[in-house]
Amino acid sequence: MDSKTVKDDRSFLDKLMGSKYFELVGLLCLIIVYSLIVQSRSGKFLSLNNMGNILKEIVVYGILSCALAFPLLNGTFDLSIESTCALGGTLCGLLVTDGLYGLKTGMVMAIVISVLLCCIIGVVNGIIVSRTKIDPFIVTLGTQTVVRGVVYIVSDNTAVTQLPPAFKSLSTGTIFGVSVSVWTLIFVFAVMALVLGKTSYGRKIYAIGGNYQAAYNSGINVKRIRFSTYIIAAGLSALAGILSTARVGSATPGAASGYATIAISACAIGGVSLSGGKGLAIGVFLGALMMGMITNGMNLMFIGSNWQLVARGALMVIAVFYAQWFNKISNRAIARKK
Repeated sequence: MDSKTVKDDRSFLDKLMGSKYFELVGLLCLIIVYSLIVQSRSGKFLSLNNMGNILKEIVVYGILSCALAFPLLNGTFDLSIESTCALGGTLCGLLVTDGLYGLKTGMVMAIVISVLLCCIIGVVNGIIVSRTKIDPFIVTLGTQTVVRGVVYIVSDNTAVTQLPPAFKSLSTGTIFGVSVSVWTLIFVFAVMALVLGKTSYGRKIYAIGGNYQAAYNSGINVKRIRFSTYIIAAGLSALAGILSTARVGSATPGAASGYATIAISACAIGGVSLSGGKGLAIGVFLGALMMGMITNGMNLMFIGSNWQLVARGALMVIAVFYAQWFNKISNRAIARKK
């Protein structure tokens, strides 16, 4: 092999390893290995029917992961997404059943009103985080508790039931054989990928998360961008809550409890930096998919819920380790190109 061929091979490898998608290789390997192990034990894990079930299972916390990713990429945090999720589902359920203080609307209007009302939570979070020096973790921890209290108040501590068939069809209905909720999940991720990868707004989110001071010095309105990411997070959380209510067939005040942890795990596994400035929509999707596969696969192997928590935590650590390892390889390749 001549020196030119060796040089071309090295150039190709450096280009491959320097790609922003290279860090997802470790997660993809983990997904493949896990799938093969479960398939060998259950025999039906990789069936089309089961894959469809996994996608349905990840709809809610997949969208919540998208919601969380926007503040994370911007260098902040939002713990209130799970309470906002519960509020969105509860408000929508009450509106279509004549339960929101006597107010009743059609399904489409109920969805719009619920999302807009929940966006107020994003406005509050955004104002406090962008205009004060209070830690975003503390701010959203507080709003999470406040919003959960609001959920109990508006629902009068009872579950919202007897939802109309049209509302439930958001989960049970299909388009080309695929659930409406799954199409919604795909649409949300597609828009997220487009916004983050192809717009100046997305580039500003990354810039602020990567280096706040440098972004400010370059003329970016950092406060406005941070403010907007919290509104996006609240709106998406409300949408996730509406789809959750449609799937379960009722809205309970304690809905979505613990989902923020799952969303954080999905983002971390998917390569989103918890310090901001780094992460891809496809990575968040793969992270959410991995979380769903863990639960589904262990159910097929008849593993108890307690051990599922142990495995989920262990796999998250392993996935993050792989992401960091591939990140180092990628950085070395980029340094060589320079």
